[in-house]
Amino acid sequence: MVQIVITDHAKYRLLERGIDVHEAKKIAKNGKVTKSEFDGTLTKVGLCSNGKSLTVVSIKQGNKIIIKTAYYGN
Repeated sequence: MVQIVITDHAKYRLLERGIDVHEAKKIAKNGKVTKSEFDGTLTKVGLCSNGKSLTVVSIKQGNKIIIKTAYYGN
């Protein structure tokens, strides 16, 4: 089972941007990869239940997905 961890920075940004934690976790786990960095950082996009496009930046380490930040797209 994959464990999803949210950094303090991401928690702050989710709160600041009014993004539901469960939506961010869902996108981090199942979103479409739009960018992959050399260090393993992935940018994923998906639709939230409110119809907005959500982008989540995370990194996978073993069986953990660590959410670095999240923001609504255009």
